[in-house]
Amino acid sequence: MPSKKPVDPWVVGKKAGWKITDASTITADQTVTFDVVIIGTGAGGGITAEMLATAGLKVALIEEGPLKSSTDFNMKESEAYPAMYQEALGRRTLDGGVGILQGRTVGGGTTINWATSLRTPPVVLEHWQRRFGLTDLTQARMDPWFRAVEARLGVQPWKGVPNANNAILSNGLSRLGYTWGTLSPNVRGCADLGYCGLGCPINAKQSMLVTTLPTALARGASLYTRLRAQNYVFNAAKTKVESLVCDALDPAGLRPSGRKVTFKAKHFVQAASAINGPGLLLRSAAPDPYGTLGKRTFLHPSAAVSGIYPNQVKAFQGLPQSVYSDHFLDQNPVTGPLGFKLEVAPLHPVLVASSVAATGEGHADVMRNYANYGTVISFVRDGFHPDAPGGSVVLRSDGSPILDYPLTAPVFEALRRAIKVQVDVQFAAGATRVFTGHQQSKPGGYTSNAELQAAIDGFNFSSGLVRLQSAHQMGGCGMAADPKLGVVNADGRHHQLTNLSVHDSSIFPTSLGANPQETIFALSARMTTKLALDIFKKNCALTSV
Repeated sequence: MPSKKPVDPWVVGKKAGWKITDASTITADQTVTFDVVIIGTGAGGGITAEMLATAGLKVALIEEGPLKSSTDFNMKESEAYPAMYQEALGRRTLDGGVGILQGRTVGGGTTINWATSLRTPPVVLEHWQRRFGLTDLTQARMDPWFRAVEARLGVQPWKGVPNANNAILSNGLSRLGYTWGTLSPNVRGCADLGYCGLGCPINAKQSMLVTTLPTALARGASLYTRLRAQNYVFNAAKTKVESLVCDALDPAGLRPSGRKVTFKAKHFVQAASAINGPGLLLRSAAPDPYGTLGKRTFLHPSAAVSGIYPNQVKAFQGLPQSVYSDHFLDQNPVTGPLGFKLEVAPLHPVLVASSVAATGEGHADVMRNYANYGTVISFVRDGFHPDAPGGSVVLRSDGSPILDYPLTAPVFEALRRAIKVQVDVQFAAGATRVFTGHQQSKPGGYTSNAELQAAIDGFNFSSGLVRLQSAHQMGGCGMAADPKLGVVNADGRHHQLTNLSVHDSSIFPTSLGANPQETIFALSARMTTKLALDIFKKNCALTSV
């Protein structure tokens, strides 16, 4: 690790007069006017802001979470989760069956993700073309956008040495005769600290926090933090957004302070992510003539299988994800039995302690062996099979969004297959004991592959019995050429509201079977270019690095 932290662009920017308003400090209601208002500062919002601000437009960015930067990042879970994650890392689906890891800070998920950047799989683009009429989203036409964002954000194949946790996956797969590959992170100057999910303290991860957002603010954009977009106000015909009403939050960033900020603009870009974005439109009673809003929301439900090894793994060090396998993703047609991807997750103390399917002495035993503990994760590609249509965003009584995500038989069948493969991988890699995370597992784990495989065959797979997480939220404002099939068109423009665009993962018509951030980057760059030209007669581009 460097002897001192690098220069924090936000410290420099504040001194230079960047326009940053912490809404928890305002003492009176405000009404402000911009050319473009962007709700959300993550992958979609950051790309959009840089490009539009560079084009000379007056841009506002709205973020519900706080501004935290490398000066604040100290790799402490106790501080990062409450400050920078939705519901303090406690967000779950309606029935509690899937935990949801989602950012709530300036930079959104790009600030707290594990840096994995993958292009949209060709089979997914082909399905979107056939099923949803998105004929412009071909691999050839998307390629320039992928190349542009990869150059801007330092995306390239990992050239470092995979840590011991990732080596479990590569070694196990190789011994079993399965294929695997090396991932491409968006990093420059990585020091293998391993705590990407708590904010990179050396600014190596090329998140929106250290790339597009500083550029946008340096070029005149305004940032509002601790400000919750509450509802749009429409014209009488509900064809246009007239304003956006936002609630200033208290200093803790949890409750409205009673102050309001109302935004007026020629165009609004919603980049609030899946779940929150559809929730905003639902709260606003946005036009939804065909009942597509909030529907077809996807998660990539993910199961972990872990093992204890004779030697130390130290899964808390090194690039969190550097190895993956698509061996089991496309064995069947995309609309057939669900495929799954294999990756690796970092293991920090709170994450381990809260995910082990054991109590009492069994739990204490795992924590005593924490440094020798390694994990492999799988995630299931939903949204293609007719019986795995994802879920629906609904509103709680207080207007906050929650995802109703019923786990269907095809999802559980894929999870059972995935877990069995993950068990094979762990034992092949040399684990002495293996844990599945299923509530019917033996608390102390299994020392025999054959015994555990037989046990999995008898496990009851239903919501709550197998521990599931998802760091990927997609859909709810899906793209489709036909308004009857989606909320927005191929350019991200709302089908009924002429001055509203959506630039985030909520526009995906299905899940991806891949980590979503690079798809958001590329689609947002494409859509912003067209938006600037069509609405403002401006040319724009990403900053060259």
